[in-house]
Amino acid sequence: SKGEDMMRLMLMICSLLTAATPALAQTPTVDDLLAKNLESRGGAERLKAISTRRVAGTVTVQVQMPPGAQQQAAEPAPQTLQMPMQVLAKRPNLMLQEMKMQDRRVVTAFDGQQAWAINPMIGPSAQLVQGVQADLIRDQAQFDGPLAYAKQRGDKMEVLGKEEIEGAPAWKLAITHGDKTTTVYLDEKTALERKVSASVNQSGTQLLVESLISDYQPVDGIMVPRKVQTLVGGQTQATVSIDKVEFNVPIEDTEFKMPSA
Repeated sequence: SKGEDMMRLMLMICSLLTAATPALAQTPTVDDLLAKNLESRGGAERLKAISTRRVAGTVTVQVQMPPGAQQQAAEPAPQTLQMPMQVLAKRPNLMLQEMKMQDRRVVTAFDGQQAWAINPMIGPSAQLVQGVQADLIRDQAQFDGPLAYAKQRGDKMEVLGKEEIEGAPAWKLAITHGDKTTTVYLDEKTALERKVSASVNQSGTQLLVESLISDYQPVDGIMVPRKVQTLVGGQTQATVSIDKVEFNVPIEDTEFKMPSA
């Protein structure tokens, strides 16, 4: 009868809702997300067995047009510059990132004690980096990445619900260290990083810096992203395309030392 059909339909809807409720209501804990992230990246044992990493790719940056150049077109297309890039990393916290701008080196590095850089806009010789910039370079040099470093350092970590990142749901994980909060968006299915967002103080102005991380592919059983797009104040500033990732290649500690003038 129609009455029985309706009752059957109501029961079916009720059982579907009951089945769906735990998934809707249950927000994972910080530990759940970190464990899932570790597993998706390749597992703790495989990751611990890596002592060095060499990454090669291309950085595409947006370039400011020189004064007068914009007069030739009503709406000039943004100019882009492509630079080859290499990043060397070694446990526990040695890192050197180098880009080639024509025949000039642009370098940021951490030798385990201090941060240094070569900026051809300032001069050809290496300079020590101090303050906030040095902190950023040191944090970037932590071999196992920001999530492991935050846990090891005892930072406050909190899951703040869910948000869509480029069409896919992701859990928002807020990491607070001192007065700085970084939000990491972890894919709902894999807990791999999809986006990292933080507010940075530049000359007294707060700027939102975001990195969109995508195109994960396996290398020796480890999932690595092939594309990282950096936005400042919502505008794309740079896109890194990663061509090659190598693990456990021989790299001497001296590679990370600041060259003398």
